[in-house]
Amino acid sequence: MKSSRSAALLGIAMLAGTCFAGGTNAMRVPRIELLREVRVTGADVLLSDLFPAGVRSSVRARAENISPGSAPQLGYTRALERSAVLLNIGARPDLTEGMDVPEHIVVSRETRSITLQEVFEAIRAVLDRNGISAAANLRPADILLQTQILVAPGDAGLEVLRSDFDAELKRGRFLLWASRDPKVLPFFVTVRWNGDFPTLGLRTIPKSVSTLNYSRAKRSEARMVKEVVLVSAGEQATLLLHSNTFRMIADVIPLERGTMGQRIHVRVIDTGKIFSAQVDGRAHLETNF
Repeated sequence: MKSSRSAALLGIAMLAGTCFAGGTNAMRVPRIELLREVRVTGADVLLSDLFPAGVRSSVRARAENISPGSAPQLGYTRALERSAVLLNIGARPDLTEGMDVPEHIVVSRETRSITLQEVFEAIRAVLDRNGISAAANLRPADILLQTQILVAPGDAGLEVLRSDFDAELKRGRFLLWASRDPKVLPFFVTVRWNGDFPTLGLRTIPKSVSTLNYSRAKRSEARMVKEVVLVSAGEQATLLLHSNTFRMIADVIPLERGTMGQRIHVRVIDTGKIFSAQVDGRAHLETNF
């Protein structure tokens, strides 16, 4: 009788030990704690972007097709709320039950600066296509890139949209656009021009962008960045002065900061004359006279 009771107690102990061991193993199943700060390369945030290193490849693969939200504009950050992340992931208990989602996840974009060589190659290419002989004399050192332009990593697909020439100052002004990163505003560069000057300003609209669509896109982007300071007080900028028969490009010092479309006062470096001009790009303005 005593032997039977001992055997029963031993069985109970073994069963309890098995259950405890099973519970211990269950507690050891690793959970995925999403990162609180991430940098992404694309326009959308992927759930896999939020995973720390070491997550199994099979789990990461399933998360690569799920987006908890869109990425911020270049140069900005965005905070993804926990509730929004879970809502956008949807009913995926196979993923969500094993994840710890922070209350806030700060997302920024991977960026790089447009290089002078890229600008040179884009301008040289469009001049060659239009048969401008002076293109052969153009050098990267002739290009004045006065502001930092941020784009996503990889080829920005720079294209020239418009150009103006000033024979008296021996300068040209080119409007460029990052066609593979269309949310980046078109920007101007100034070029020291040592060759013959075209009688008409060069204007090329890429096949992928009609004049109408470009105008709409520019208005839309202008609304999006209306509060972004494109011209800073005291920092050198370029001014295009034009009338019905005359065009001139001048280096100026803005007397106040300005956003897209805003009119501010600038002082011409060479003459000291002050003009009221409209901001039309990064470190660029224009005015009629």
